[in-house]
Amino acid sequence: MTDAITLYNAGTAALRDGKLHPALDLLAQAIKATTAPSIQGPAWRNIGIALRKVGATEKAAQAFLQALEIDGSDVDARYSLGNTFAALGEYTQAIDEFQVVRTARPQWAQPANNEGAAWMALGRSKEAEDCFQAAIHIDPNFAHAWGNLGAARAAQGRHAAPLHTLQKALSLAPNNHQIRTQLGHLLTELGHLDAAVRTFQGILKAEPQHADARAGIGLALHRSGESIRGLSYLAPSIATGNPHPDEAVAFARICLHLENPEVTIEVLQTALKQAKHPATQVLIGKQLGLALDAAGKPDEAFAAIANANQLRNLSFDAAQHSTQIDALIQRSLRATTQSTCTDSTPVFIVGMPRSGTTLIEQMLDAHPEIHGAGERGELQMVAKLMRDKEFDENALNQLASAYLNRIRPLAPNAKKITDKMPDNFMYLGEAAQLFPEARVIHCIRDPADTGLSCLFQNFKDTLKWTTQQEDIAAFTRDYQRTMNHWAEHGNLRMLTVPYESLVHEPELWARRILRFLDLPFHSSVLHPDQNPRIVRTASHDQIRRPIHTKSVGRFWKYKAHIQTLINLREGLPQSEGNCDRKGDGRNHHE
Repeated sequence: MTDAITLYNAGTAALRDGKLHPALDLLAQAIKATTAPSIQGPAWRNIGIALRKVGATEKAAQAFLQALEIDGSDVDARYSLGNTFAALGEYTQAIDEFQVVRTARPQWAQPANNEGAAWMALGRSKEAEDCFQAAIHIDPNFAHAWGNLGAARAAQGRHAAPLHTLQKALSLAPNNHQIRTQLGHLLTELGHLDAAVRTFQGILKAEPQHADARAGIGLALHRSGESIRGLSYLAPSIATGNPHPDEAVAFARICLHLENPEVTIEVLQTALKQAKHPATQVLIGKQLGLALDAAGKPDEAFAAIANANQLRNLSFDAAQHSTQIDALIQRSLRATTQSTCTDSTPVFIVGMPRSGTTLIEQMLDAHPEIHGAGERGELQMVAKLMRDKEFDENALNQLASAYLNRIRPLAPNAKKITDKMPDNFMYLGEAAQLFPEARVIHCIRDPADTGLSCLFQNFKDTLKWTTQQEDIAAFTRDYQRTMNHWAEHGNLRMLTVPYESLVHEPELWARRILRFLDLPFHSSVLHPDQNPRIVRTASHDQIRRPIHTKSVGRFWKYKAHIQTLINLREGLPQSEGNCDRKGDGRNHHE
């Protein structure tokens, strides 16, 4: 026993001093020298730690499992096993281990943070957010957890909250390049492109080989209109044939915009083989699908997209959503009180994602009397408040004023301010109560084209229905019946704009839309690609091109794969573009 203790102590000391191979030898001898669990268990744990450090990750996992076989209550061994599973890409098993550790040591912040990182790797940002918040609650000065919390919130499409958390993280760890890189990516998404470029430049000055920062500056410059300069940051890594996944995706996005998809396919395929995180595999797989699509290889493109969507593994409860729509319709029929607000500033642009909402807003924002405010959350917030209780006229007036006070400072001199949150189609009843004089522009598009585009897009985690055809079909049917309800029973003036007609006759529709908004025609609306406004949505690359018809009927190339989406076309009227109407069914004449 004395020899075993001596060997164990010597092995542990060698491990502490970084002498890994002597440590492994001494600890193995200690295990052979005794049958005492009090020595064997910790020795196997330390062997696992040493094996991790020499890169033998699978053997390390076996060592930690051996330690736990001897002493199942060894929390340190279980925590190390969780980290090892994460390193092996076994994220579900890692989460199981971290949860056991968190139960055993509830005041230890690191396991909560690491569990959150595993959830993020699986693309489950809401579960990750809960873990990071728990870690911060335990340790408010845990800078890395603050940074991870920002990334989780950004993955859900939130803006202000991630910015706050990343700034907090940097206040705690100002020299942490990982956190600063997360901030750079968020600044790019928010459209603060100059600030994003400066952020990435600062990182690269200190660490020129920081792959994520190179990818970030490449994309930020591309979004700024400097695509070739952006590529210059990525070219050296691409030339090696073994780029970091983030660099491969950034390279592909820029090349796709430059209409040169073929050069990206092999790069993405190589990166996909090397990627371990499911979330990274999804990101690369989606980009590969887009590249194959642009290269005229629809069968290969759909296979890549289908695989990425399967990996993402989002769950959408179609029955629950349909029940929510039933309740929405019934509630709207009971709502009779309206505010006395006569302000016609708000213009709500609604429609399915990928139905042309961004294109229309970008066109309208080019008009000198219209401001495109992007996807705003205020209507949804106010509408949910209104559903909790009945509001009289005075209360509705106050809510209307609160909404206007949020959007007017965005463009004090604009006659119209657009809000293009697509999900606002579910809140048009509340919008009518608040703003009887507001306008609604309803964007429609062939449902097969819309659904196919949703499958290809790598949306935020909030759009859980966009990865499977059956879920898209269910959501589309509920969306259509909701809009049919507003057409028959709604009280807002609504103009329906078919995407196909819009891109074939943009001037005719631009004039029609502007007459609907009681504004004069302005030729700038015909050139949305020249509008310098920053677009934050998934369509930011598309609207930088002149209006085109290339996306009309795109689904035909995929007809062998998307029968569920094609079935959505049955029984629907063709998009002829003469659906300008009052929400209650009465015609609105231009």
